[in-house]
Amino acid sequence: MDIKAFLDDIHEHACCPVCMTRFTNPKQLPCLHSFCLHCLQRIQQTSEIRDTISCPECRQNFRIPGNGDLNAFPTNFRINSLLDALPVTECNTIGIKCGNCDKTSAQSAYCFTCCSFWCDDCLPLHNRIKTFKEHHALALKDFRDEDFETILKQPTLCGKHEKKKHKFFCQVCNIAICNACALTDHDGHAKIVLEDAAKERKSRVNAAIELKKRRALEKMTRIAKIDENCISIQEQAAGVKRDVQQFADSFIAAIEAQKNHIFDELENDVREALQLLGEQRHEIEEEVKKQEADIEKTQIILKRSTNSQIMQPHGFLDKIVHEKVKEEDSANCDIEHVFTFNRNEKLFDDLNVQQIGFISKTSSNTSSAEGKGITEGTVGLEAEIVVTTRNARKEQCYQEHDRVTVEIRNREGRDSAIKSQIQDNKDGTYKILYFAKESGTCQATVKVNGKHVHRSPFEVQIKRRQFRPVLSFGKHGSAAGMLSRPWGVAVNDKDEIAVSETGNHRVHIFTSNGTHLRSFGKKGNQQGEFDWPPGIAFHDNKIIVADANNNRVQVFSDKGHYLNQFGGKGSRDHQLLFPLGLSIDSDGNIMVADKGNKLIKIFSLDGRFLRSIGTEGSFSLPFHCIQHDNYLIVSDHGDHCINVFNREGEFLYKFGKQGNGDGEFDQPACLSVDRTGHLLVCDSLNHRVQVLKLSGEFVTKFGASGTGGGEFNVPVSTAVLSDGKIIVTDYNNHRVQIFE
Repeated sequence: MDIKAFLDDIHEHACCPVCMTRFTNPKQLPCLHSFCLHCLQRIQQTSEIRDTISCPECRQNFRIPGNGDLNAFPTNFRINSLLDALPVTECNTIGIKCGNCDKTSAQSAYCFTCCSFWCDDCLPLHNRIKTFKEHHALALKDFRDEDFETILKQPTLCGKHEKKKHKFFCQVCNIAICNACALTDHDGHAKIVLEDAAKERKSRVNAAIELKKRRALEKMTRIAKIDENCISIQEQAAGVKRDVQQFADSFIAAIEAQKNHIFDELENDVREALQLLGEQRHEIEEEVKKQEADIEKTQIILKRSTNSQIMQPHGFLDKIVHEKVKEEDSANCDIEHVFTFNRNEKLFDDLNVQQIGFISKTSSNTSSAEGKGITEGTVGLEAEIVVTTRNARKEQCYQEHDRVTVEIRNREGRDSAIKSQIQDNKDGTYKILYFAKESGTCQATVKVNGKHVHRSPFEVQIKRRQFRPVLSFGKHGSAAGMLSRPWGVAVNDKDEIAVSETGNHRVHIFTSNGTHLRSFGKKGNQQGEFDWPPGIAFHDNKIIVADANNNRVQVFSDKGHYLNQFGGKGSRDHQLLFPLGLSIDSDGNIMVADKGNKLIKIFSLDGRFLRSIGTEGSFSLPFHCIQHDNYLIVSDHGDHCINVFNREGEFLYKFGKQGNGDGEFDQPACLSVDRTGHLLVCDSLNHRVQVLKLSGEFVTKFGASGTGGGEFNVPVSTAVLSDGKIIVTDYNNHRVQIFE
């Protein structure tokens, strides 16, 4: 036993959850929750049914044994032991009342035999009494951890016969009794010594524990196998990636080689063309020089000769005239070189249409039947078909661009689909999601390029989605990653989950698989400290947290570093009175449910008051407000309904009333909208989450009262992961559950 940690929490364990004061005559109900006898009597007085009582914690109803006397419920002796030990922890502050003279003193001793306290004045008298000679009394200042354990393990005393210890166990009444009870109330009943009865029960409990250990070991073995499979899958994936990379590299290398070949060929052609052009240029340059000399000589002859001389036969002038004609003929012989790249468009198109390969996946527990319908659809009347477009030899016989059609008809042959969506999985299969008009069995006919796929048509069962719990994390405690009354939940774009924890006054950040990343905050009223933080939201790498008992909202970085705060106790526009839920609207503003002022207040991210929603009497107890499209939706915890406003804050309509039927609520808590546009409402005291259309029309629900998987004890808040899974905070079960 970690007695130090236990003593730190002893006050919490010793207080009745109804009256919030120390237990008086604690009685235990069959659900193992304990309450003061007088608290149960007050509950019974207000109940219309006299022979049953409802547990204030879990809301289960129990028949009162005997003649309806609540005192017939068993006494919680464990709590009585706590009440015996509690004064020892308080002796330094308020003192302890002496069991002999009623004097209160911090300087006292405890007698483990008398099970009572003695002040310093009465202790010598106690020690002088001959019959108390063997008693063991110890000064409170000398108490050690093992002495506290001794008090907690003291034999219980009979409630009917004072100072009588329980000695026997009545096998007829199933209770521990003293000697006097054995001779009176239980005369003639089968009885055994209490020690023997406890020994036998311990043996049964130990056997059950061993069985659970074996089952836990088996599950751990399965977990180890799953971990091995995970590692194997990761290794296979790495191998596939290497194969794909190697194939792609080979493909790229082949293209690169062809590119280099074309480059080499082009370089050779260019070199030959340049060489030819260079030779032509040299020839032309020589001709230009000769012509320039001829021009100069000709001009001199013309300048120095008379007309008669010019008209005389002259070989040089005749040559000049002849060469001019020849030059004009050769000017048309120049060659122009044009280089272009003619693309192989067919190869390019084939590369875009054809994939470089496919991933094949097999699973030992998955049916390989083609065209098999999934029997459970998504929220509402929806269903899904996965069609394998391969032939009997598993060779792909259809391509990505092929035309897929689907017809869904009921048993009477009538069209049963409102609309359908066809998605190419790019692995030789198509996924067909359709929205049905009615539940029941339908026939789905699927064709690719006008031809029936294998086994088409086939039957598909249409029914409402069944939400399945896939993960639960957190347990009651104060260590890192442990939870005490988790309240709000939010998700960022990395699918990190933020949980506000009202019991330990802090915020946790988890991964989507429940792995604890970090925590921040502690109880207090300074910057970065909390006193009962309920609502939480992400926005622009910031975490916004409502700090209820400090009447403020605090803003942190995504790593938990304090940035700023706003609010303060009061009823003015910028002030708050016990803020609860909060969310971010489409403009990046913070919408806060101001419980004490009975308003929804909207602030900018830097804390400037912008406006409020609701007038006097609009809300009984506003709990949470969210925006969806052009609507503001508010849960009213006190009026058991949902209010809908437009973006300007004008009231439009409300739906819901107190009850446990579909579309009815018992203290609705936080809201969210899932990926299909349906409203999720945490119906807290009905211990469920309801799924509704924005008009208030009931769609479906999930959850029930309890502690098992998929069960709740006061669900408070929801959030939606990127893959559509729904996160729910399970307040009194001190955990977070994820559903798909």
